Amino acid sequence: MSSNPMGSMFAPAATPPWLPREVAEGRRFAWWGQMMFFIMAAFWLIIGIVLVTLGTVHSNTGQLVTGIFGFFAMAICFVAAVFEKKTVIDAIDQGRFHDAKNDSIIWILFGLFGFVLPSLFLILTYAKLGDSLAQQAPPGYSPYAPGTVTVQQPQYVPPPAPVQPMPQAPPPGQPAQAQAYHGHQTPMVRCKNCNVQYPQFMHSCPNCGAPKEG
Repeated sequence: MSSNPMGSMFAPAATPPWLPREVAEGRRFAWWGQMMFFIMAAFWLIIGIVLVTLGTVHSNTGQLVTGIFGFFAMAICFVAAVFEKKTVIDAIDQGRFHDAKNDSIIWILFGLFGFVLPSLFLILTYAKLGDSLAQQAPPGYSPYAPGTVTVQQPQYVPPPAPVQPMPQAPPPGQPAQAQAYHGHQTPMVRCKNCNVQYPQFMHSCPNCGAPKEG
């Protein structure tokens, strides 16, 4: 199946029959907005060519600058026409009315480069989509009024202190001195001179200074 690049740029004028009445009217206004973008792009292209030519021939800087701006405005209107279809008209055809309503605001601003004509149609699109979304709201739904909702800041709660394990008593019949490790399980040795236990990694007894044997 061959693809038509022009068909991907121009939105079809036919409105899907399943659209609600307000949305269908908004889509028609959006279609006219795209047509205005294309018409204004062609208009700016002609203006740009004429003024750049006259400015070059007559060495008129004002005409040359205005002609360059015409090419810039032409590019803006053309890009806006293509992406308005993708973000507004296609979104309406896919049932994404809320997305189409929000994205139409962007192209209202870009429509200022087309002598406000595309913006007028897109403002009507925005209004029609807003009316349709309001009618689809559940009965009794009312959004919060500004300033009536307060957000509570989360309060810091310190974590509970760790519970120290209770020391376990030695098994019956085994003296406490037989435990060769302290709380961190460090190997201990007993001094042959003063009978004091000290860590195995030390080379001499910290109590009497006798060297470690073995």
